[in-house]
Amino acid sequence: MTDFYEVLGLARLAEDDEIAKAYRRYAMAYNPKCHLEDPNQKELMQKFKLVGQAYTVLSQPKVRAIYDQYGEEGVRHGGTGNQGIPGGLDLDSVDPNRVFETFFGLSDPFQQIGAVSGVRNNQHDFFSTAAVQPTQVGKFAPLLLQLPITLEDVFYGATRKVTWSKQVTAVDGGIVGTVEAYEVQVPKGAATGDVITLAGRGNSTPVLHAGDVLVQLELQPHKTFRREGDDLVVAVPITLTESLCGTTVTVTTMEGRALPILIDEIVHPKYRTTLKGEGLPSHHSNGARGDLIVEYIVNFPGFLTLEQKSELRRILDAQ
Repeated sequence: MTDFYEVLGLARLAEDDEIAKAYRRYAMAYNPKCHLEDPNQKELMQKFKLVGQAYTVLSQPKVRAIYDQYGEEGVRHGGTGNQGIPGGLDLDSVDPNRVFETFFGLSDPFQQIGAVSGVRNNQHDFFSTAAVQPTQVGKFAPLLLQLPITLEDVFYGATRKVTWSKQVTAVDGGIVGTVEAYEVQVPKGAATGDVITLAGRGNSTPVLHAGDVLVQLELQPHKTFRREGDDLVVAVPITLTESLCGTTVTVTTMEGRALPILIDEIVHPKYRTTLKGEGLPSHHSNGARGDLIVEYIVNFPGFLTLEQKSELRRILDAQ
């Protein structure tokens, strides 16, 4: 059997105002009209109906008393055993939309619903200004889009086109689906997680401000460079001989310039070369740039003869 107190998240000693507030919260959470994009419309309707049944039982003192003593079956059949309590209620015939309309004084959840402070002891003057007075104009929930960007977009800045589907609800309740497109500016130095807001370009109804479209940037891996904040990291292969004896390597920057780097030290596993100001533009400082950091990948020989090992051991042990 269903626990109607649990359905509304209430204790069994809940006051009338608590019951009203709980119904208001769950009715808005499960009303399918409030969640037009949710694919589980059938599941929402089932929960919406259950919430309506729970409120119908618990908001009426006599029915609630029967429920508290005899449970759901007692409500349905007017009592159990020989108690003979009249007033059986057909819960299956409870219309959740009608319960919603009776409670709020309106059938369209996108109309302005005032604070539940207009409800006291389940005495609802639903069509009064106290019960339906708007506290502020509502706004549709935003749409979230993911926009993949390249390291080149971050370095130079870019213009990228985004498209999305949205729903427009007409005055008569009809819903029209449309596809929108917009060109957004990816700023220099942008990072994964940055959000570009397209205000008022999302879903809309006649009684709610149109929602926003939030474009979240997602940086894609680069074939040459790895990003670390505003710095760029590039890996350069060198031989074991070069790592021990020194060499000159050439690094190509994001702009395509070839920079020679002299290595005159022993390259150990954590060895790095930093080229100041050759990284990404800083998103928060005009003209500032990060650094280009060079890491070295030492290629070890796959095989050494006994003579080579002996000679290496002699040289290294002589230090």
